[in-house]
Amino acid sequence: MRPVRGSMMDAVGTCPGDAEKLPARWLAAVWPDADRPHPASLAWAPVARGAALQSLCGQVAGRHTAQSLQAGVALPALAFDVRAWQEGLALAQAAFQQCAGLQAAWLEGLTELAAEMGQLRQANTVSKYVDQEMNLVQQAMALVTNQLTASARLSENVQNNLAFWMSQRAITGAQALAADSPQPAPPATTTAMPRRTPARRGRSEARTT
Repeated sequence: MRPVRGSMMDAVGTCPGDAEKLPARWLAAVWPDADRPHPASLAWAPVARGAALQSLCGQVAGRHTAQSLQAGVALPALAFDVRAWQEGLALAQAAFQQCAGLQAAWLEGLTELAAEMGQLRQANTVSKYVDQEMNLVQQAMALVTNQLTASARLSENVQNNLAFWMSQRAITGAQALAADSPQPAPPATTTAMPRRTPARRGRSEARTT
């Protein structure tokens, strides 16, 4: 009789004879070795995730503070700059196009997923049914993951581009302000008049006196 994979006839699901290796595999999964000298415990998973989130929030807050300071320096110079308004509108248009592209990709993914979910598939065993349903769940999770990742990346790119543009405009405004400011007058210099030396009297004038 041929053993069926994944059934009680072959509970391990691999080649016959691997059942004796199960205790060693169990120990290798939880015991430190050369590749994993200090395996992380499952109890520390929330702490690690919380620490990663806290570090991310600190970095984001620092970047936003620096970008806010740059915007505060650059905004007064942008109020009456026509070129700055044109560049700002171009940045906004580019960001809107990226958002529209993400929305189109989201709708296309939802349409394809809905069409696949609406198909009537024949599943004569529980394992096939579970495999088909989990495949749909994985597709949905992949769609959501890609959409969230792309949205976060777009948000960061817009912030970075806006901060760089603000810094460049602030430098340009400071240079223009320095060029328009009146220059201090040079200090007045007095020209020294040549010193006149009294003429020497001749010998004849000295004798007459």
